[in-house]
Amino acid sequence: MALLRVLLSLLVIGAAVVLGALFTLQNTAPVPLDLLVVQLSERAVALWVLLFFAAGCVVGLLGGAAVNLKQRAGNARLRRQHKKLELEVDRLRRFGLSESD
Repeated sequence: MALLRVLLSLLVIGAAVVLGALFTLQNTAPVPLDLLVVQLSERAVALWVLLFFAAGCVVGLLGGAAVNLKQRAGNARLRRQHKKLELEVDRLRRFGLSESD
C-alpha cells in the first residue's frame, strides 16, 4: 500500500511539473506588476502567476497549521478536563454521594 502511495505521489508531482513547464512556455509575454504601493519590473506572466500561486500555497499551509495547532491545544485541554472529571466520578463512586454533600 505504501508503494502505491509513493507511486501516486510521484505521478501527481510529475504531472504538476509538466503542466507548470507547459504553462511557462505558453506565457512568456513580459508584463509589469503594479501592487498599488510598489511597481515591480517586467517579468513573464507565467513567473508572476506561479510566484503568487506558490505564495498562496504557503499562506494556506500556514493558516491550516495555525488552525491545527489551535485544535490540538483545545483537544489537550478537553482531555485534561475529561481525566479530572473521571477521577471525580471515581472518587464519588468510592465514597458515595452522601459523603460529598
